[in-house]
This record gives sequence, C-alpha cells and structure tokens, in this order.
Amino acid sequence: MRNFLEKVTGAIGLGGAKRAGSGVLGNCMVFAHIEEPLMPLQRGSKYEDPLNRALAQARLGRVTGGGSVQGIDGSIEWVSLDLQLVDLGPSLDFVRDKLKELGAPRGSVLKFKKGEVVTTLPIG
Repeated sequence: MRNFLEKVTGAIGLGGAKRAGSGVLGNCMVFAHIEEPLMPLQRGSKYEDPLNRALAQARLGRVTGGGSVQGIDGSIEWVSLDLQLVDLGPSLDFVRDKLKELGAPRGSVLKFKKGEVVTTLPIG
C-alpha cells in the first residue's frame, strides 16, 4: 500500500521523496520567521519541540534548527525555525496550520525556494 501511495503522490507532483522515518527526507528546506520575541528555551518549548513531534508523527519532515534574533539593543525581536520537509504541498500546509495552532502571531511567514524563486507565505 505504501509503495502505491508513493507512486501516486510522485506522479501528481506531491512527493517523490520518501517520507520522514523511512530513512530518506525530502530536500525541501523552509525557513519560518515568527514575530515573537522568545528566549531560546521558550522558543523550543513553544514551537520547535511540538512542531518537530507533529512533523515526525505525520512523517512529513523535521525541525533542523532555530534561532532567536536580537536587535541592536540586545533584546530579542523575533525567532526562526529551519525545517526540512518531504514536499512543498501538504507538508507546507501542515506546518502553516500547526504554527497557527501553536500561536504564531500575525506577521509571521514561511520562506522557501521553488526553482530560482523565493516565496514568502504568511502563516496567519
């Protein structure tokens, strides 16, 4: 059944890469810019850890890193997450919905490259 689903999703352009947990991840790198000033531990507990668990459970990818961006005065202005997804279709929609559910505020975006074009997708 899994092979059949992989063939179908690959044929219609929704995949082609194997799902997370099967040994191979897709090569779809996504950057999440979250407009919330969180310290690293807060960022991890609010966004990184729950999103990584959800992605792994759904076999859609993983969180590969994150950061808290400081302003000139030293205060944290926003946070980021680096993601590796199996595709830029259903996996991207899943991430967007999950980040909204986790409380990503208005102004937060996902950035990714499709071919030579960088696309910015609002989260909320």
